[in-house]
Amino acid sequence: MKLFAVLFLITISFPLAAQTPIAVDTGPAQPSPPETLARSDRPRREGLPRVIWRPWVTEFRPNEAEKRVLLPNAEDEARFATFLRQPDTGLVHLFPAQRRSRVVSIDDLVAGKTPGFYSYACMYSFSRKKYGMGLNGWVDPRLGWAEIRLHRRIFLSGFTGESIGLLVGLGDVPIEEVGLRTPGVIEVDGMAAPTDDLEAERMSRLSFEGFQRDGFNFRALLPISVNTTYALRSINNHRADILVTFRVVRVFQDGSLTILWKKLKAYPKPTWKRVE
Repeated sequence: MKLFAVLFLITISFPLAAQTPIAVDTGPAQPSPPETLARSDRPRREGLPRVIWRPWVTEFRPNEAEKRVLLPNAEDEARFATFLRQPDTGLVHLFPAQRRSRVVSIDDLVAGKTPGFYSYACMYSFSRKKYGMGLNGWVDPRLGWAEIRLHRRIFLSGFTGESIGLLVGLGDVPIEEVGLRTPGVIEVDGMAAPTDDLEAERMSRLSFEGFQRDGFNFRALLPISVNTTYALRSINNHRADILVTFRVVRVFQDGSLTILWKKLKAYPKPTWKRVE
């Protein structure tokens, strides 16, 4: 009887234990590269709800040492002091993205850099005037808000979800002389924001494939050239639509660089909709 009672208790308790979830603390979720994420807007079967992925994202906050590393060169600040007195201008020190954002070298430790610094310092938002993606809380990591990313020796735009970026190299033109009527800028200024996601997808695909017009190459990513001034049109759904020009003014041995930039125009906030 005692043996039977023990076996009976084990039998009825095992299924309950198997159904009890075990909480595992894996730390704060980190945003994954946009291209590796499963799309939440794929066509779904009739009657089934659309799954929306919303992990917890903690915004990176640089420490004091990292803030000093991000400061532009004092010589460059003095050199472009007159230009920087204009509204909507800036001098930004960008660092190339690293393959392993959670690993730092001995030199990085000495400089005070922490894991996550390069993922933060490789991106900049001209509309927010801040580094990083600007994400914090239960959000979709694809919907960050940054207009430019430094990836090795390449400038990249349109890399967040529901965004379109178009870069054009204007040649060795002084940034002070660039305006809305500058050849190359005229084309990106005349581009209309999409009105639905199908048109947005088409424009995004075209920007990554690239095209030529009036002797200029337009593309979402372009190689870095020190003696070149660029123009960038960045359209981010529900966030911002902005046209800027920038120029590389200094390149460092560690691959980081400083760009001088100026906003040329801000457009109405885009609000394209999903086509069901």
